[in-house]
Order: sequence, then structure tokens, then C-alpha cells
Amino acid sequence: MNLLLLAVGLTLLRCPQALHWGPQDPNFNETLVSGEWFLARLASNQPKLLKEDEDARLLIHRIQVTPRALQLHLRRKVNGACVPITMTANKTKRKFQYLLENAAQNRVFLGKADPKSYIILCNHREGREKEVVAVSLLSRTPEASPDALLMFTDYCRNHGIHTTNIINVTRTGGCPPLPQPRGAEGTARTSTQLATDPCLCA
Repeated sequence: MNLLLLAVGLTLLRCPQALHWGPQDPNFNETLVSGEWFLARLASNQPKLLKEDEDARLLIHRIQVTPRALQLHLRRKVNGACVPITMTANKTKRKFQYLLENAAQNRVFLGKADPKSYIILCNHREGREKEVVAVSLLSRTPEASPDALLMFTDYCRNHGIHTTNIINVTRTGGCPPLPQPRGAEGTARTSTQLATDPCLCA
């Protein structure tokens, strides 16, 4: 029995898909996650990615769902300024799993979701020494509900992320909403330009 449990544990570690079941309803309509969001919490198994000045730290504020992909609208802090970015996560054969364009083995999973209140997104990327995991809690309101925060903490714990590696973005300098400038498509970096970036950390 102990050997069987060990084998199962090793399989889960090598196969992150096994840890992701998505929303409780298998018929969940992904289009419900479209719209504006507030980034409430960030967590990672790599604490350095949570630093405010970390180049890889990306802040999701809007999601668009298309028949084939999630369009993630983010902001990235560069020299204290918030720069708009758009990234595309294409749907895969696995439900609620997406693959970032031009970023090999950089996967995004839709986790727990109550689209009127919150969603959890989890990103897995192969690192130099071990897999990098980053988890984001998005809320429809500036302050996430206590139930959403508890759900997020449990979700992180189940993915091997300690509570000390969870940060409150609303208190650590997230990007405030920005007006859309004219010709914004000329200012936003594309997913192609970000292909060599370390990871999607939000």
C-alpha cells in the first residue's frame, strides 16, 4: 500500500494536470469568466517572483473568452509605471487547460470559479531546476470575499504553496485602472514579444 501511495504521489508531481479539476461543474461555461477583474492575491512556489520589482510579475485585470482561447489583459510594472500587455492562452484538448502562445510548456489552468465573485488561475512552467507554479485570485470587487480567500488558501496549500508565499496585491502596489489610450494596440506588447519572459505570474 505504501508503495502504491508513493507511486501515485510521484505521478501527481510529474503530471500537474492531475491536480487540476477546474470548476466543480464539468459543464461550466467558460465565457462567464469574461470581463473586468481585480487581482486580489498572488502566490508562487518561487517567492522571488512575488517581489514588486520582479520583471516577470504580471497583473491580470481583464479576460476575454473566444471560442478558441482566453485573451488575458495584464499590466506590468516597468520603472514604477504600469504597461499594458495582452497574452493569448489557447484552449487544449483538456477541459479548463490552456497553453500560452509562443511559450512552450507554459500552461494556464482555470481552477475554482464563482464567476460572479471570483476565479482562480494557476500557471505551470518548466523551470531550470523545478517547475514554477504561480496562482492568481481574481475578484469582481476590489476586496475579495472571506470565502474566496479561504478557497484560495486551500487551493495553494493543495498545490504545495505555503501561506507565507501568498501576497495581498491590494496592499503591495498593484496597478490601478488605467484609461485606454488611443491607438492602444501600438503600446501593448503581444504574447509573441513575451515568449521569452520567465513566466505568467498572475
